[in-house]
Amino acid sequence: MNFEGRYKRNSETFSKIDQLKFAASTVAIVGCGGLGGYIAEEFARIGVGRLILIDGDRLEVSNLNRQIMATELNLGQYKVEAAQERLGIVNSEVRIEVVKGWFEEDRGAELFREVDLVCDALDSMQARVGLERVCHQMALPLVFASIAGWFGQLGVSLPGDYSVSKLFGRADRGVESIWGNPAFTPAVLASLSVAEGVKILVGRQPSLRHAWLQVDLQTMEFERFEIQY
Repeated sequence: MNFEGRYKRNSETFSKIDQLKFAASTVAIVGCGGLGGYIAEEFARIGVGRLILIDGDRLEVSNLNRQIMATELNLGQYKVEAAQERLGIVNSEVRIEVVKGWFEEDRGAELFREVDLVCDALDSMQARVGLERVCHQMALPLVFASIAGWFGQLGVSLPGDYSVSKLFGRADRGVESIWGNPAFTPAVLASLSVAEGVKILVGRQPSLRHAWLQVDLQTMEFERFEIQY
């Protein structure tokens, strides 16, 4: 790896050993819309060696306001294919694998083979809970985030925690469909997700285990809540 070139600006934050751990890691990102697209881009830029992108949707005009993979030239393309093309230009050293389909719980063992970290960028509460079940069955750490309007939530669920189930287990769908999403909310929550994710990849303790972070970008208030076990 060229520590004095591409990753030079990482070196004051991460050691060479950390950078090598990134290169040897695989991150699966479930959902490649507004939130997942930014997550994928940041992991690619930081030097994660392999990304698995899972999404069954195609780009449409309403995605242009917030989804980093969406342009006026690629409308109608599968989101994961657009991401694969863009990330290949951003960092050709990263291996990008795509799954053009929706996450299905019974395919978890197949989808997450040889994965080190899973990021939840879904908008279905039921799918979120199912994703957490799969991660726990496979002993995989999960970073989860949700966004709507000015607001976002973020947390970490390590095997056995079931934080997603405790927070979202009784809900059907989030308020994103009512409040929508401007460009800045997915960018902020994605960055926070990646910050927690890289800690896990290099062997540090994440800050939001057994907790979740409530983000209010209108008032610029960030509040942490403990999850009772």
